[in-house]
Amino acid sequence: MNITPETVDAERRRLAELDPDGEAEAVEPLPPIWELLLRGSEDRAAPLSAEEIEADPVAAALLPPTLDQPRILLERLGSSYFVVVRPLGARFEFRDVGTDRDLTANLTVSLAGRHLFHARAALGLSGRGQVAREAANLAGGDAHAWRRATFAAVEAVLRAEEQLGMPVDLRTAPTTLPAGEVEVIHPLWPSGSMVLVAPGEAGKSTIARACAVSLASSLTVIPGLTPVGEPRPVLYVAGEDAGVHWHTRSIEAICLGVGVDRRSLAQPIELYDARGRSLQQIARAIAERAGDVGAIILDSLQSLLPQTETSGGIRDRDGLFWNTVDQLGCPTAVLGHPNRNDAMNWSQADGRLAGSEVNRDRVRMAWRGAFRDELAVEGTSFRRYCLTNTKNNHGPREAPLGFAASWEFGSSKADPGVLRFV
Repeated sequence: MNITPETVDAERRRLAELDPDGEAEAVEPLPPIWELLLRGSEDRAAPLSAEEIEADPVAAALLPPTLDQPRILLERLGSSYFVVVRPLGARFEFRDVGTDRDLTANLTVSLAGRHLFHARAALGLSGRGQVAREAANLAGGDAHAWRRATFAAVEAVLRAEEQLGMPVDLRTAPTTLPAGEVEVIHPLWPSGSMVLVAPGEAGKSTIARACAVSLASSLTVIPGLTPVGEPRPVLYVAGEDAGVHWHTRSIEAICLGVGVDRRSLAQPIELYDARGRSLQQIARAIAERAGDVGAIILDSLQSLLPQTETSGGIRDRDGLFWNTVDQLGCPTAVLGHPNRNDAMNWSQADGRLAGSEVNRDRVRMAWRGAFRDELAVEGTSFRRYCLTNTKNNHGPREAPLGFAASWEFGSSKADPGVLRFV
């Protein structure tokens, strides 16, 4: 392929049209050879030498792919992109990519496993040049190789952002879910989103931790709630009380109740402290580990909403939360509170989740949790639960679930006690 000053000039004009802010003019001064060639029309059609092409990244980008040209390996996890460019071996991590007028991203650059830098970077032409120069300075490598790699990585990400995905013919698409199952815990939790609504102090978190133990071990912890499939790792996102020792003591008591050693659970139950973090950060962190997580518990919806960083109303705020749940791409259980009036009259309430009516309909399955404490001997407690299915997108509503939690308190502060579900 012959590359001439004329074709390079046309490519620069094309790039400038894609850059309405005029960043293309500020990429770098043209090499001296271009200043001479572009002055005379008689030289504009003359093929450039390999050295002349190498001296200008716009010209180099016009070359067809060869073994010496950048080769891209791109992986998308949630809203994040991980790009490896070979043969240079550079790794670019793009997070929070903005494809609006700002065209920016949180960018981490490394080479052969060695971290170089992290910055909020502009993805326009001049911004790419700055990233390439900084990487070359820190890595001590070929500046032109870094420039080619940076331009190739950014273009790959921007193309992926614009990709809407391939259409699917719903006439022949499979009806089974990707994991081959329609439930995580039968009949409580489908392979999608589930919400459990109850007033404060009802024991929602304790029930959720019991479900986590059940999923991590494939054991039935709560009678009538059967885990489906092999043991799976669980991520518990705590927005209300992220104290590790309290969660650990509760899980220890649950494990003692079913007669298993907490340390022998087949899969881990990991606690994620979401306090002070935005939903976008939480979604990004979880999505990047999607392959390592089999189920997610969000505790609770209301504790995460104040961190949504939006100036819109309740509908926009709730919409951002459920967009995050959809983005996770993993079975997700959400613990939620009713509004204040319903909480004060819970026995007459219909179990609605506090929030906007439109977004409330986005959950796959919803349950209303009711409880009643009964007399128990000293040193113990006994609480009965009734979970009523208020919404089921997969078919008819499930029958109410009834069980009880019997807690034998520890003999000392160091003893978490024993919690049995009957």
